[in-house]
Amino acid sequence: MKNAKRILLIFLALAVVLAMAACGGDEQKTENTSEVKGDYYIDLTELGMKLTIYLRLDDKGNFRFSNTLSFAVDKSSGTFKKSGDKYIMIYTSVNGEPKSISDGLTSVFGVRSDGNLDFTECDRIYYGSAMATTTSADNPEAKMIAIVVPEGFVEPSSETDFTCGVYTAEPVTNSGVTYNHSVSFFEDGTYLQFTVYEKDGKTCFFSEKGIYSVSTTQLAVTPDGDKRTESEVISKTELGLSVLPYPEASERERITFKKTETEPETVAVLEGEGKITGSDKTFKASFKIFSDGSYLSEADGFTEKGLIFLNSEEGYAKQYPDNTQTGERGIGQVTMVAAGKISYGENLKLVLTDMRVRTSVSLTRYKCTVYEK
Repeated sequence: MKNAKRILLIFLALAVVLAMAACGGDEQKTENTSEVKGDYYIDLTELGMKLTIYLRLDDKGNFRFSNTLSFAVDKSSGTFKKSGDKYIMIYTSVNGEPKSISDGLTSVFGVRSDGNLDFTECDRIYYGSAMATTTSADNPEAKMIAIVVPEGFVEPSSETDFTCGVYTAEPVTNSGVTYNHSVSFFEDGTYLQFTVYEKDGKTCFFSEKGIYSVSTTQLAVTPDGDKRTESEVISKTELGLSVLPYPEASERERITFKKTETEPETVAVLEGEGKITGSDKTFKASFKIFSDGSYLSEADGFTEKGLIFLNSEEGYAKQYPDNTQTGERGIGQVTMVAAGKISYGENLKLVLTDMRVRTSVSLTRYKCTVYEK
């Protein structure tokens, strides 16, 4: 039902764009949207995010979301136009990245009798690296309402002790197995939980990834394919994170993680070879996997760094290389690398199959299989 609603919104937005073009560019730019012109604040607490965000609408059909009333930071922005008794927002920038109508990023709001804006006509809004839902399954009474900023309004403090980096916890033991947890938070708004444990004579792995947002002491973490969880910024060096203490756990537990500045430990070294597609040429390849979920690969003398998502129970392995231009690290940097497989071979040693590596500055990747030494 939600997918059908989103598809309808995309077609409606496209119709609006075509109508705008038919009206003529210069005339459209000056269309009066003064009915809703102004600054608004949206308190997302009841929707599961302890965060207040701000929306500015001008009288020329432009909007901007920001984290402060100065609107200095562009979390997302675009254009909007009235369609019937609703307004359709079309995002042209999200988290600093340009967007187009083909990306299908739209939101819809209506105007209430009190002048505030009701966003429950759509499923979500796009704000920085996060998507905020307009209703809550956990709280049916909660709705996303943008409230006109009144005179004398005081912004809630947005200062936080949180900083990106690697956080580790004391080992967790269950049924005789010890689990070593590491959670890394990145500047692109993504995170990676990487857990290493020894079981049945094998070095095993469990990973979780997703997005996060921070407001003062509140840390909202949303795992891929799961609902948002509430965590806490305890201090500049400590976080209280709601995590799965072990892969088979049915519920999350609040565990204290401390920020670490030490170099991660090497947990596995693997070597093997790959083959250049379309030729008989082979090359030597190797992987080093570290305790924070990072990796270093070398193929035919060319090295690459990034993050690696490993799940021993599911046999799943996937690389998230560092950004090739900026060197920035995060789950959202390079996402198109195909997944490989994790298994165990002779003497229960780790095997990574169909990993994709680069052998030069070219972005072309080739398959390789590597074995734990």
